[in-house]
Formats: sequence, C-alpha cells, structure tokens
Amino acid sequence: MSAVARRYYERGVAALGTNDLETAQESLRAALDLAPGFNNARCAYAVALAKAGDAPRAAAVLRAGIPRATSPITAAALYATLGDVCVMGGDFFGAEDAFNAAAKTPGFEARVASGLARVQARLGRYRDMAQSLRRAATTK
Repeated sequence: MSAVARRYYERGVAALGTNDLETAQESLRAALDLAPGFNNARCAYAVALAKAGDAPRAAAVLRAGIPRATSPITAAALYATLGDVCVMGGDFFGAEDAFNAAAKTPGFEARVASGLARVQARLGRYRDMAQSLRRAATTK
C-alpha cells in the first residue's frame, strides 16, 4: 500500500472522529481508489457513508471488499462492519446474516453477540437478545 493512501486514510479517520463526514468520505474514498485492497479504509469509508445516511451504498462497498479479504480475520471484520451498517439501514435480516458470517472466525465473539443482540431487539426476539447480551458480556 502506498504512503499516499495511508495519509488519505489517516486524514479520513481523523475527520470521521470529528464527525466531518464529507471530508471523511472524500479522504477515505481516495485511499480506497489508490489501494482497493486496503480493507481498513474500506471499513472506515463504509462507516462514513452509513453515518451520512447512505447505508445501502456502505453495504455495497463492504460486500465488494469481502472477496478481496486477505485473511479470515479481515473477512470477519468486513462482515461485522457490514452487520453494523445493515442495522443502521434497517436491513435486520441482512445484518443477522453478516454477523453470523463473522461469527465463524475466532476473536469476534463479543462483537457478533452484541450486534446480534441489537438485531434481535429490533426484530422483537427479546429472549434471544438477552442470551446474546449474556454472551457478549462474558466473552473475553
């Protein structure tokens, strides 16, 4: 990955931290254009899009990155972020599928359980939600 892509990424993440979504989107998109396999930039760009109200586009950006994932951990991070984006966009069944895909990778147990709890709450499955919250709280 180029140093220029890294600088765009850092600028975009900083803008995302201050909720400057327009700058974040511009910078992170530039990083992704320069390095399409830069999955941290892809996740951050998707978050910026979703926060700006464009969850369908954010989901498409993440889905496009999954085949490019260089490891199971990277793929799980993309799936977990996709789950978060789907929840933001109201696609609860898509979110559930994405979280379940991320659950196949060790190390994502707490993030998956908390994400599933949000989905289950929105779908009115409160017993499942309580179990997911317990799993999230007891996972190290």
